Amino acid sequence: MFRKPTLLACAIVCCGFVAASATAQEVSTPAVEIGLNYSWLHVNSSNYDYHRTGNGGSGYVEYNLNSSFGLVADIGGYANTRTGIGDTAMTYLFGPRFNFRRSRFTPYVQALFGGVSAWTPTPGTQNAFAMAAGGGLDFQVSNHIAVKPIQAEYVMTRLPNALGFGSHQNDIRYSAGVVFRIGSK
Repeated sequence: MFRKPTLLACAIVCCGFVAASATAQEVSTPAVEIGLNYSWLHVNSSNYDYHRTGNGGSGYVEYNLNSSFGLVADIGGYANTRTGIGDTAMTYLFGPRFNFRRSRFTPYVQALFGGVSAWTPTPGTQNAFAMAAGGGLDFQVSNHIAVKPIQAEYVMTRLPNALGFGSHQNDIRYSAGVVFRIGSK
């Protein structure tokens, strides 16, 4: 059987390896990040009596000015695939992102502004103002790839009442995907 000094020595050596690997993790800041996400968008009317849920994708490009601050351009497309509905929406949003890079985990918050283009069989296409505010988490797998397990945002859209949603919608968007990291700062 093991003696107490042997167990203590093993514990100290294991703690040393863990501490060394934790300090050896490289926290890098890429110059550009390109993200490809699955996105889910739930659209609510202003009085919450008319709802739509769309599945789709979004992509973004972030230019990092430094390790904490980046500028994001985000484009997403969502389709309500329930039988007989056929609604689609596309968002195009731009704005700042604040990253908290301290380890391989990078939480962030962002505020994006732009527009939404929605299509329904009647009356057709409508364009309006949109904004998104929220945050997420990236996990750096390597210097060139990160995984995004969660991004959750409040999305406000101002689609005209002709679509049946009222003139103000309070929406929720969830995204998850992969991030390609290019260059370094």
